[in-house]
Amino acid sequence: MIETIIFDWNGVLMNDIECIFCATNDRLEMQGHARISRKKFAELYEMPWTNFYKKLGVPVNIEEEYTAWETLYPKYCKKNRLFPKAKETLQKLKQQKIRIIIFSSHNQSLLEEEVKEFGISSYIDVISGSHADKKEKILELVKKNGIKKEAAIYVGDTCHDIETARIVGIRSIGVLGGVDSKEKLEKAKPDFIIKGIGKLPKIIEKLDSENK
Repeated sequence: MIETIIFDWNGVLMNDIECIFCATNDRLEMQGHARISRKKFAELYEMPWTNFYKKLGVPVNIEEEYTAWETLYPKYCKKNRLFPKAKETLQKLKQQKIRIIIFSSHNQSLLEEEVKEFGISSYIDVISGSHADKKEKILELVKKNGIKKEAAIYVGDTCHDIETARIVGIRSIGVLGGVDSKEKLEKAKPDFIIKGIGKLPKIIEKLDSENK
């Protein structure tokens, strides 16, 4: 039975790609780099986000980056929305007594504010953010929260998420509509790929029925 679901935030539950694009360009400008087009952003952006900056030859100081984003990101976040059926899905999972963990590279304070703002605090058990490279923190997350790998699943929109889940032997679900395309996600070989978060409950039902 699935007891724990680890969710990435941006691109899975929160639709904020426009906000990230605008804030990223502001940050590049602050670093003395020219702003980039939407096409180039789509081509180059990846997780961990430090790799994106390296591609552009922009120096990265993780602490300074998170501090800067506390100012830059809110300038554009008015258009942010939960993905369709995200709240409904979280509610269904909570009714099944599934523990819900958000594990994200997103700034911790911004993440906590958004969870509260969109009225989903009561569905979330753990909020763990500000992880520039989730591969480096997944083992700590698993140990700290007593996550049983055979009773958990990791839901993300990037190859980085799928690879992070694989490090600790947790099954993964790739969600379309975020940063990485279907083609990229397929190459990462998640256990499942779904078109939107609303499809998740059926996957959970399938996994639970297989384990009975």
